[in-house]
Amino acid sequence: MDKYKIKVNTRKNVLSLVAAATLLIYVGLIFYRGGLPDLPSFIKGFHTGAFIGVEVAVAFFLVRYIKASNNEAELKKQYIEENDERSVMIFQSAGTLSTAIILIGLGIASVVAGFFNPLIFYTLLACLLFVLIVFFALWMYYAREI
Repeated sequence: MDKYKIKVNTRKNVLSLVAAATLLIYVGLIFYRGGLPDLPSFIKGFHTGAFIGVEVAVAFFLVRYIKASNNEAELKKQYIEENDERSVMIFQSAGTLSTAIILIGLGIASVVAGFFNPLIFYTLLACLLFVLIVFFALWMYYAREI
């Protein structure tokens, strides 16, 4: 359980760093907005919503890890929850299927977009290539590990 406690403390530190870095980047970009291109209000709203969403998610996990590190029973409960084989298998199955659906969807979308707009085609193609690179890199990594 001591290893897991160290893992939780590391997660707390990383999440605190992510929250602070996100806040600094967002505030910096807000103050520098005059030097940036003028954006439509939808994009500004999306930026604000994404920032708030990231901060709320980080805060949620940070509170969860702080509670777990202060309470041994909560730490044990979280450890069991995290290492439950059934949950891990469900997560892996969902990840495998969603990766296949994303690859197929991006492939079809890039072909269709190629008939209408080259910029959208190249953007979707770049996303497709990124997902493929990540997929094959992780595949090679795990094939070597096992």
